[in-house]
Amino acid sequence: MPKKTLSATKRNAEIYRILSAFLKDKKSVAEFPAPFDLDEVESLFQTSIWGHREIILTIIMARLLDPRFKASENFYACNPRSIFEQPIRKALREYGIPHRKSGPLNVAKNSKKINRDWATDKHGGAIAMNVVKIVKKIESVPENALKKFASAYIARYKQEAKRIKEMEVNLPPQENPIHISKLCVDLIDSVPDGGATPQIVVGLLMEAMNKDRKNPVIVSGHRDSVSTTNTTSKKPGDIIEKINDTAELIYEVTTKKFSDDRLIESHEAVMDYDKALKDVFVICRPKDVPETLSNRGTSYIMATTQYRELAYYFINIYDYIQSAILFLTPDGRKFFYEELIAYVNNTNTAEKVKKYFKQWHSDNNAPL
Repeated sequence: MPKKTLSATKRNAEIYRILSAFLKDKKSVAEFPAPFDLDEVESLFQTSIWGHREIILTIIMARLLDPRFKASENFYACNPRSIFEQPIRKALREYGIPHRKSGPLNVAKNSKKINRDWATDKHGGAIAMNVVKIVKKIESVPENALKKFASAYIARYKQEAKRIKEMEVNLPPQENPIHISKLCVDLIDSVPDGGATPQIVVGLLMEAMNKDRKNPVIVSGHRDSVSTTNTTSKKPGDIIEKINDTAELIYEVTTKKFSDDRLIESHEAVMDYDKALKDVFVICRPKDVPETLSNRGTSYIMATTQYRELAYYFINIYDYIQSAILFLTPDGRKFFYEELIAYVNNTNTAEKVKKYFKQWHSDNNAPL
């Protein structure tokens, strides 16, 4: 770090200032100076693993703050979680730049050195190796060349933001329950997005139902990134309904087999959260119910099981969605549909979801 180590607050403020200045620059273009290679950089923007391009952005900011910083020797010396999740994400969010919550840490967790050993041990193969090549160049060029690269790299980010912005849909309110139900089912079957799609659909439906009936219920968790249910995150399930100060309902929403390992992890997370809880509702497809349980096919409650203190109820996600939408008022359906569109148009929603959503409306003669 600088000769006089900055406090975390001052460090984050300076990184935010540096990044914001690049983002504000309307004259910057994505033309990369030597020795940086366009194909290597472009590969980071063509992969669905956003963490690779985000780790480079984090390293650029850390290097501009301290020219002595070398990610190839000690990546964690720059406090990557703190600087990405706070000043970098703040700036990206404010300028509508697509990003993940903890992108760099997702691809470099517990990795002290961003080098060939890291690249060969990570998913992404050639993409990860390109990260290593770019890191070497970042560490070899003088500060003025690094600033030129940073300007071009962030200009490429802005190009991506513009491209994603152009994919937004503007649809009139819908209240037909058959139309909306088919849309939701098709989204879950065709673009589950690692579980993010069913989680947001179910969560938004819960929001709509409670709003429709003016219930003082707080729904949370569904807007979080998937795979955060564990004792570390203090999140007991994918979705939590807080009924009052003492009553809560815990939901797991999945389009993957609810394995024994997931059952154990769920139990640990729930017990760590509140030992008084007795039930967990698993909203999933019939094929996601463990084979060891008596699966009653398409019935609403497909199976039940007791694991230590907790009873698990497996609910058919298709039946849940269709009945929830049907029993909303027309205004409730409009609210749900508008919230779903807002999710699809969100900068950070997966591109495949955006494309499918738009194509679905075209294929089903729905208004666009």
